[in-house]
Amino acid sequence: MRIMKKRTVILLIALALCAGLAVLLSACNMGNGSETVRTFNPDNTDYMIIVTPDPAFTVEPVITDAPTDAPDASAAVSTENGGTETPVVTKVPATEVPATDVPATPTKQPTATAAPTQRPSSGDIPDNAPVYGSSESARMVPIPGREEEVYCVTLDSSKEYWDCPVSKLGHIFVHNLVAFPELDLAINPKSSWHDWNNTTVEYVRLLDNLYAKNYILIDANYIFDYEWRDGNLIANLKKSVKLPKGKTGIIISCDNVCFPEDEHGTGRIDKIVVYNDHIASYTLMKDGTEEYSYERDVCDITEQFCLKHPDFSFAGARLMLAVSGNAGILGYRTDTRYASRGYDVEKERAEAREVIKYLKEHGFYFGCHSYAHLDLSTLTGDKLNKDFNSWNTQVKPLIGYTPFYVYPFGTWVEYGTEQYSKLISEGFHVMYGTSMSEILCNGTYKHRDVGNIYGERFIYCGKTLIAYANKGVFEKYGDPYELYDNEGRYIKLYR
Repeated sequence: MRIMKKRTVILLIALALCAGLAVLLSACNMGNGSETVRTFNPDNTDYMIIVTPDPAFTVEPVITDAPTDAPDASAAVSTENGGTETPVVTKVPATEVPATDVPATPTKQPTATAAPTQRPSSGDIPDNAPVYGSSESARMVPIPGREEEVYCVTLDSSKEYWDCPVSKLGHIFVHNLVAFPELDLAINPKSSWHDWNNTTVEYVRLLDNLYAKNYILIDANYIFDYEWRDGNLIANLKKSVKLPKGKTGIIISCDNVCFPEDEHGTGRIDKIVVYNDHIASYTLMKDGTEEYSYERDVCDITEQFCLKHPDFSFAGARLMLAVSGNAGILGYRTDTRYASRGYDVEKERAEAREVIKYLKEHGFYFGCHSYAHLDLSTLTGDKLNKDFNSWNTQVKPLIGYTPFYVYPFGTWVEYGTEQYSKLISEGFHVMYGTSMSEILCNGTYKHRDVGNIYGERFIYCGKTLIAYANKGVFEKYGDPYELYDNEGRYIKLYR
């Protein structure tokens, strides 16, 4: 009798749970077992895109009635003080992962999943293969009496080249990778914090596709010339660049390369290091072990890919690393604010300088992503000056001069504004925003000051792979359905 009662109670509870689940699914209007993710289109019109884990079930994006200038409430951006605010919507989608202040308490660390990855022995690399890049060579030549440098390339006289129009060049931007997606999903099974990032699987798939489509990495410095004007150094866009015959140039940049402490243990690596004389990623695991890997983040993955495929790199070019400074750079707490938190800032800076030196010697180069990772269009007066002054004292002494300014959140400023004038006076002559198209021009799009280059970069991340899966936007780089990492993400994407 007691057993019968227990079975009856269990059956009633099960029926109640099923009924409740049915009501919940109906209320959420999720039908067919699908998941819902909010994203955007090129004109900033909000979409509700339905994707399903059932490969046989295909759906198309449905446009909502949201106004085209309505900001996405989920895309709040960080302020310098660590708070959040709704981003200012521009013609270019806001794309940045918020920069945050230093946490007061230690954060959870990843659980080790494998032994540290070892660098392949030198015998695994053919003797006749260049260490990096192809047989061309590149160098930065200092300008006498000034801090700027000019990028110079020496071509291989035995190779055949063609004049690649700059209009055919591509520029893709990414963020640092979700190195441990299993950890993020374990912490929060429905996490989507890395919507604006890629998993390591997605980044490797991108490189594979670019290589198969005969793209070749180039340094962004290669596409413009310098000239003197009224005592200032001005950048002018070239009409074409020499590249190996059959290859098309591609620039890849990575934004906000800082690895703040509050992201430790949430799926990313902790910092970039030099390990066994090669660029590697470092992560302190939850069990106290230290993982050094060559397959966790964009720098080490790109380096290993170019070692395997030397013809994927023109003159040794790697990535543009756009750094902000208020959380330090490259995973090192280099900002003087960290001294009050118990850090030896000078030691952190010394370690960062060694990594920066190695990166520059191996084809990586830097861009300015502002100091505090704030929307430049909102900064005026003292706040504007403070951000650039902090950059000049906290970051520039470490990475050196760069002509590249990469707009935080992709929000560019118009020619003639206070912010634009400040950029020019600080020596930034190449300015990059973000979009799903690649515009590159010499002062003819929004910026009317000929002699300063403006460009927009193609956004590659989980969010855009979903949003543009059926729009043909990704065709020249790869198939979104093949690039997307279903195993590493909560939201699934099938045809």
